[in-house]
Amino acid sequence: MSREADPLMALVVDTRQISREKLAEMLKGKVLLDLQTETFLLQPEAKARSSARQAVLLSLLARKALSLLKEGLIDALSPKDIADLTGLKGNTIRPVVRQLSSEGFIVRRPEGYTIHGSALGRIAIALHDTE
Repeated sequence: MSREADPLMALVVDTRQISREKLAEMLKGKVLLDLQTETFLLQPEAKARSSARQAVLLSLLARKALSLLKEGLIDALSPKDIADLTGLKGNTIRPVVRQLSSEGFIVRRPEGYTIHGSALGRIAIALHDTE
């Protein structure tokens, strides 16, 4: 049976694929992307209103956006990277990423954590619900 004809292939997702339009909509007004330094900045208003959970999700979404814009950039961040970029403490970040991972919002790769592409809709709801 060829891969295309295999009915199980309909169940396969690529966590690296994501809707650019939905991603831009979710990040607009909340983050700024810097392609030169390959970093992002959470907008002060968004940062002030964000819980640790939101800050982690926004950070991983921003990194995903940067990786889509800059070829070769890894789309994952370690908890230390997230702490450095958000200003949150590592002992705040680590339980949040574990919880988000167990809920299927993010996945762990050798390079760190990244957004699970199929969870984008759920992430949008989670960001909206906690605002």
